[in-house]
Amino acid sequence: MQVRKLRGDELWRSRLNMAVAFEGDFDWEKEKAKSQEEQAKPEEAHWGAFQEGEEYPCASLIVNRYTVRFDGHMVGLGGVGGVATLPANRRGGAVRACFQGAFREMYDSGVALSALYPFSTGYYQQFGYENSVACLLWNIPLRDLPRQSPGGRVRQLFPGDSLSPLLEVYNAFYGGCNLAAAREVFDRDLEVGALLGQRRYIYLWEDGAGVPGAFLIGSRDGDVLNCRMDFSSRNCLLFRDAQAFTGLMAFVGRAFQANYKAIRFSLPQWADVSPLLPECAGLERSCFFNGMVRAVNVGRLLALCRCQGEGALTLAVTDPLLPENQGTFRLEFAPGRENRVSRAEGAPDITLGVGELTALACGIRGAEELPWMPGVQVHAAGLDLGQVFYHKPCHLLELF
Repeated sequence: MQVRKLRGDELWRSRLNMAVAFEGDFDWEKEKAKSQEEQAKPEEAHWGAFQEGEEYPCASLIVNRYTVRFDGHMVGLGGVGGVATLPANRRGGAVRACFQGAFREMYDSGVALSALYPFSTGYYQQFGYENSVACLLWNIPLRDLPRQSPGGRVRQLFPGDSLSPLLEVYNAFYGGCNLAAAREVFDRDLEVGALLGQRRYIYLWEDGAGVPGAFLIGSRDGDVLNCRMDFSSRNCLLFRDAQAFTGLMAFVGRAFQANYKAIRFSLPQWADVSPLLPECAGLERSCFFNGMVRAVNVGRLLALCRCQGEGALTLAVTDPLLPENQGTFRLEFAPGRENRVSRAEGAPDITLGVGELTALACGIRGAEELPWMPGVQVHAAGLDLGQVFYHKPCHLLELF
């Protein structure tokens, strides 16, 4: 089986694979005509797997390039989407071959991490991915929102208004958050999209000095003001601190009590706003995982991870697709200097897969959760694994 990146005139076959695999619409003639002048975008790569003697790929995937935060550093991340195999070619290793080719290029180009949004977590665990951070979906009756405003003001942003305040709030919320992507603007689609035509609205809360503190992008979903960000709803709600969140919620409760019964938004689990919503102590919230993540370069991830105190840890790592991540690594760390990472021999302190290592290094999971991670084996007693593996803010807002 041959695996390679697709040319511009082959990209329509990648879209065909997706349309067939997910039973979507596809205009054969229109797509073929478009392919005559189509060029691949530099920020994304389409990978295809070809059966011997076949002209077109039987499986394909897309890798979108991002720069994301990781423990005070900026690293490359490959966002994988569009994973599709034609039904007649399923379970033949074509998707695995695409992943191997994509991971190989990511590794060689210095990319440290990869992420995706799965149709099945079990399916993608076989490629080294592990569940990312847990998120909570809030659905709050407007009657239970804070009544007392902390001051400040709310203004609505219209087409033509500067959207730079949204980026300020985004950077304040995600400034110390692992996997948060670097952005030049908050959302380019808002800059060019027909926001009002989509019946989506932006409200910005500013403090008394005019500093942007919180915003929501919302639309109607029945009797709910929907601010959720996902593939079906590209809305959002973000804030920089408790005052800003309370100010925005007080505005919503005051301004929209005749329009909506509730407000809906999603936040990473570590951004727990329940103390700011005293009337919502018994509120039921649904939990979901924000995709899956895996290390593409284990050595680089260990070299950059922020450890606590001074110490050393020897890790035996398994990776089903990248030989460079297989083997035993010695991590030595101390305050005031960069981590030292080297290949090691002998018995490891801990054995784990590349997915489990990623979840622990990114701060998605902590050392206290090791007993509930069956793929991890701790061999050395008495080690303070919390020096390396501890909870950190972690969330990837991008969708691909």
